[in-house]
Amino acid sequence: MKLGFKIYFVIGILIIISVVAVWYFYSRPIVYGESFEEGFANWEADADVPPDPNNPGHPVAWDVSRVASLANSGQYSVELYIDGRQDDGTVWIEKKISAKNNSQIQVKVSFEFYSEHESFNVIAGVCAYVGISNPEAEANFTVIGHANEVAGWKRYTHETTLHTGSSGEVWVAVGITVSWETEMTYNIDDVKVTIS
Repeated sequence: MKLGFKIYFVIGILIIISVVAVWYFYSRPIVYGESFEEGFANWEADADVPPDPNNPGHPVAWDVSRVASLANSGQYSVELYIDGRQDDGTVWIEKKISAKNNSQIQVKVSFEFYSEHESFNVIAGVCAYVGISNPEAEANFTVIGHANEVAGWKRYTHETTLHTGSSGEVWVAVGITVSWETEMTYNIDDVKVTIS
């Protein structure tokens, strides 16, 4: 074998090894999907709602439940209800996810959202949260669309880049926030969270 051929052969082998190593060690996106077919799968219900003037000492009525009456896929979805007659309040589901600690990451959450009616009135906002702490207040959320944009299912997406802390915990939440003084019910299904 000639010396020139040996050098090119070794360089070629090193390039192949480098490409394979980069492909293998490059952090692949972590994807979590949930269609609520087997329960809540560590998603928890939470809310930030005002006091009920008709029931002093108590908050307005709200509820988050898994239902079989409506689904985008499978047989189940999550139903969000709030008595919005005080023109205030946010109801959501949230989940804590482990990620690489002290890292810059991109988090994308998308989900199917069901409204029974289309309306030009802004009855409720579709909202989402991605961060390193547990969301506890309406102010933590970003409104990513209007709840009644279509009659039926519509996919919504929220994406952000953040720096994880030493715990590596990431919190993701999706829900509704009141915009109109009325009682309201909406459904969420097929939540997908991608961390890269």
